[in-house]
Amino acid sequence: MSDSVKKVVRLSLIIIVSAFIGILFGQLVSSYELRFMLSREYLGEYRGIEIYTAGSVNEENMKLHLQVLKEAPEQLTKCVERIYFTGTDLELPVQDSGMGKALGLTQGQTVYLSTESFGSYVALHEMFHAYDYVHGDLSENSVRFQRVYERGKNVIPIFAPNVGAYPAEFFAQAGAMCITMPFEMSIAAPEVYEYFTELLAAEETS
Repeated sequence: MSDSVKKVVRLSLIIIVSAFIGILFGQLVSSYELRFMLSREYLGEYRGIEIYTAGSVNEENMKLHLQVLKEAPEQLTKCVERIYFTGTDLELPVQDSGMGKALGLTQGQTVYLSTESFGSYVALHEMFHAYDYVHGDLSENSVRFQRVYERGKNVIPIFAPNVGAYPAEFFAQAGAMCITMPFEMSIAAPEVYEYFTELLAAEETS
């Protein structure tokens, strides 16, 4: 094998290995759990959920989130394995970058909640993402939900701008709103309200 061919082969291998490392590093950095691994502090379990803090947190806002967690339906809490409380708003993954920063984020069954501010719906919203994940991505695969989404996506943005454009976000936000403001939802979006009421009721009796 000539020297020029050897150089080409070596260069090709370097490019392939560099690309692989880049992909691997990108996956690691995108995982919030790995980012928080060194700074996290385990506080114990609450309603079967592991609770962690990562960095400095606002204690008052964390208590408010925990109060929401205390009152949340068991159908939601059992879908969450761990919650991280952080002191700053969270950067959304690349695919959601157009939506900016967030007060909460969910990856699989792990929920991340910012304590920089507090919204009564945020923890419920994220738990509905975990519920969606555990139940096979209902927001993408449920025929009934798709009908509800098509009919309700122009209603929910009245309460939460941009949510209607994303089925998974609509699922999480509409579900949270059916718990935090049931009367308003039953009037403004009765089909959406009925869907989530029946969804949680069926889960409770199963």
